[in-house]
Amino acid sequence: MVNVEICIGSACYVKGSSQVVTAMKELLQKHNWEDKVNVKGSFCMKACQEKKGLGIKVNGKLIEGVTASNVSEILEKEIAVALL
Repeated sequence: MVNVEICIGSACYVKGSSQVVTAMKELLQKHNWEDKVNVKGSFCMKACQEKKGLGIKVNGKLIEGVTASNVSEILEKEIAVALL
């Protein structure tokens, strides 16, 4: 099981974390990952404060450089690798 945490704190929310949640739902359906990926909300990971992008972790690893516009591409790759 791959665990994905998405920051839903106020700063990340303003920067697009709600779009991340939508993109995540679409990826789960597109690849039939519903039974393989656990998605949950999380509060501040300090990623945006440290200029690392939106706060997203895959299996505990902070994924850097995530924005609302590139989230699908990055998460698709990170989850596919984690499922190997």
